[in-house]
Amino acid sequence: MDTPDLLTPFNAQSDSEPSNTPGSQAITISSSANDDCSELQEHVMENIQKPNVPNVNVPERIVLCLDVCFDNNKSLYRLGDGSTFTPINMMKRVIEFFLHSKSAINKKTEFAIIVLKGSEAVWIQNFTSNIKDILGTIEYLNPEECTSEIFDMKNIFNWIRQKVEIPEYKDGESTQPPPYVVRLLVFYVRSNCIPIIPQNEAYYSFLKKQLYFYIDILLAHEEECSVYKCEEVYDALQDLDNGYSYVFEVSRNATKIHDCIAKLLAHPLQRPLQKNTDYTFGAKN
Repeated sequence: MDTPDLLTPFNAQSDSEPSNTPGSQAITISSSANDDCSELQEHVMENIQKPNVPNVNVPERIVLCLDVCFDNNKSLYRLGDGSTFTPINMMKRVIEFFLHSKSAINKKTEFAIIVLKGSEAVWIQNFTSNIKDILGTIEYLNPEECTSEIFDMKNIFNWIRQKVEIPEYKDGESTQPPPYVVRLLVFYVRSNCIPIIPQNEAYYSFLKKQLYFYIDILLAHEEECSVYKCEEVYDALQDLDNGYSYVFEVSRNATKIHDCIAKLLAHPLQRPLQKNTDYTFGAKN
């Protein structure tokens, strides 16, 4: 991704200094313009201070971690044409969009699948770039009622340790792109089951330091958060963020969940920090 010319030199005259050009007028810079400039420079510096990894669209190995448990299977997503989808079917729909889009961007992208069932995580699909195989596996997944109050995320990372090799980052070779990067994409749909993050587990601590391993999260929760534990679930999932994750939450809003999955298409080595993203078009007023 090309870096925009955000720091173009700008020579403005102060209000108290007259212009040396005949007929010219003093330029007044509003405080709002100064604020915008300062904010922009702050965002640029934050992105520059990211780890010195190559800004290259290398292949991704993406582990799709799909939660199939539901709290209320009668709460539906509704499209503009009136058609409705259960939570698991909407997840299948947006994942299909994600798979086709990532494959179109880079044919070498590979996908694997972990399914969250009850209190267990099950590895059901090894890495492949064959989209039909992935979709075939997802198609036969059935929803299950959530009966657990907590879910130990260590079950997921045990599979990562067994199945996934993460490229090593070497300081002296920071300009050399890795053969691939690994991304764990968590689709969590429970609103009453608190995920437990293994903060003190040695392998999880190791993963958080790997510059070619990323964790992104999409939480699709129930609408009535006063009845469910949506906020507690969201807060717990955010503990997976080491500063470079993209974390989204959505209730039963079909438009927003499609927006979120589109934002997750961005390549981890080429995207800015999430707090610095701007999805608007054109200049700000």
